[in-house]
Amino acid sequence: MKNAKRLLCLALLFALLPAAAWAATPSFNDIQGHWARDYILAFAAKGLVHGYQDGSFRPDRPISRAEFICILLNCLGITPAPGAKTSAFSDTANHWARAQIAEAVLRGILVPGEYPDGLKPDGPLYRSEAAAMMVRALGKKPATTPATFKDKAQVEKSMYKGYIKTAFDEGLMHGYPDGTFRPFQGVTRGEACAMLTNLLGKFGTPSAPPAATNPSSGGSLTTLNIKGNRYSLGNTAVYLKRDMTNIPISSLSVAGGLLFINNAYTYPLGATVNNPDLVVNNVRYVNCRLSAAGGEVAAEPDAVVVDSFTYDGRKYYADYVKLYIGNKNGDYYLSDAAVLDEHTIRVAGGDYDLATTPVAVALGENFYAVTKIYYDGDNIGLDLVPTAPVVRKGLDLSDISAIFIDNRSISLDNVSSLFFIIDGTAYDLGEAVVDASGSFRADGKNYPPDQVTVVLNKSFYKLKDARNMDGKFVFYCTSSPVAVWAKVNGKYRDAGAIQIFVGSNTYDLKDVLVVQRNVIRVGGRQYKLSDVAGCRIDGKFYALEEVDYDTDLDLATLEVSESSGTWIGGLTNRPQRYVFYLNNTLYRDGAGDDVAIYAAGDWRTLDLITFADPSHFVYDNTTYDLIGAQIKIGDTTFKVTDAAWRVGTQTLEVYLQAP
Repeated sequence: MKNAKRLLCLALLFALLPAAAWAATPSFNDIQGHWARDYILAFAAKGLVHGYQDGSFRPDRPISRAEFICILLNCLGITPAPGAKTSAFSDTANHWARAQIAEAVLRGILVPGEYPDGLKPDGPLYRSEAAAMMVRALGKKPATTPATFKDKAQVEKSMYKGYIKTAFDEGLMHGYPDGTFRPFQGVTRGEACAMLTNLLGKFGTPSAPPAATNPSSGGSLTTLNIKGNRYSLGNTAVYLKRDMTNIPISSLSVAGGLLFINNAYTYPLGATVNNPDLVVNNVRYVNCRLSAAGGEVAAEPDAVVVDSFTYDGRKYYADYVKLYIGNKNGDYYLSDAAVLDEHTIRVAGGDYDLATTPVAVALGENFYAVTKIYYDGDNIGLDLVPTAPVVRKGLDLSDISAIFIDNRSISLDNVSSLFFIIDGTAYDLGEAVVDASGSFRADGKNYPPDQVTVVLNKSFYKLKDARNMDGKFVFYCTSSPVAVWAKVNGKYRDAGAIQIFVGSNTYDLKDVLVVQRNVIRVGGRQYKLSDVAGCRIDGKFYALEEVDYDTDLDLATLEVSESSGTWIGGLTNRPQRYVFYLNNTLYRDGAGDDVAIYAAGDWRTLDLITFADPSHFVYDNTTYDLIGAQIKIGDTTFKVTDAAWRVGTQTLEVYLQAP
């Protein structure tokens, strides 16, 4: 029933679109075999979409931003006030959808800061934009984990990468058959039908309550008691919070131990979890435990949070207002903060005193410190004071007041290049995101200064600390110890964790001289790439596709590809498992510190050796015969008589002879 209402709201869209765009057609002559055929026909069967006068639907025609915004608002049951307009965009003042655009901005579905050059409402909507709008409309947050599409590099370039991941995880959008997402490709009419079907499916189809057909089982109630405050549905607007949408409550009824809201939404009485959130004025009551007695419904919330507030003449919804605790970047929103008293909030289980812990919100591009919260049982108010930005991005040298290397100050006039390495990825100064506590933000995670490397004038330094002083940053670096760096597939890695295999010999990359592209010199000899068996990075083997040298940064660059982990050019990594047999009977499964092999005049634990083949092992760049070698297990010494390599399980079976 509710789903049908949600679907019917889409019909309003086509009254808003230019009249020339639509012509009523019950079937279409151009969708046979199209992947979106069933989605299109499902909408057409309900009279929600129409084709063109020539009988076509044109499923691959792009849909505009304005059209898509109208669809979302209609899906949410939101009717903007007549004549509403927004000054957030320079190109929407006289647009046919200006009221819908203004409402989308007000509700945080559309963020003006993301369109600095104007919305271009009649321009094609990108898939990444559609993901962001739907995720916000659904009340979800952008994901912090990376996407897994084949065009991940393109997805990572989009400001909506977190929304793309959430839209995929929620089943709102899918990738293409080739595994790509194509974030900068326009959304087609066929895709819009599919996306909207997925979005509307999130609302469910609640059934009518028994009380609607059997009034004697409970009857209608008109009073809601929240924390001792009584509200009459006829006199006070009370809302049910669903996702991020406020639904006006028009009726309450009780039957069979259940509360029915608007004859559509059902909640059990006396439950402790999965209870409704209720909103009165601008106060949101979270997880309200329900009971019914004396002709009224009582709701006891777990917490009180801000639902909305007005500042400088503009209304903001707390679900869309970023919240910062202790001058640190994070994933909190104002709606995550429970109000304990006028000076204390609780966020993620931690209590914060506004007088001792900096708490700030971002309104557009501006930041405000929260100094006090007023709550009188019916309304919540915030004392906001303009403050320096908690999060800075798009930095340039003018945002830095000083850089220190050890105790030496670097003249900013002499800085020709500056970038940061965070978890192996390079970020230009203009790409860096730094909060007021000095932490860096990358890929949805915070990194303290000591996990960041500064590359200043092509030299590498470890960052010790970053401080925000009067709105500008001071970076404190140290010149030692500094890792020897290499670039592997474009990412920076510690060269000490990389080994190169030439024949049966193993060399640390830091000891290898790259003479020219695909030519190296090591151990007094020169080798071509074809002579190199592969490389090992953090214990995992890779095939080496290219080796070169970056003369600007003075480091080796490698292009590698995944290996099966068995044999690379005659050399393998250490077995994942050792199994020892004595007289063809299992003697020992596994090798610990008490297992060693004799090489170079002493006993060597097995983590110090590699294998040139199943019959030869390598220690300190010298190859030894495995057959006939001595192995000590505990205090007993054995002789190796045979060995077998099980490729499928990466197991080395070693056959022993007793002394």
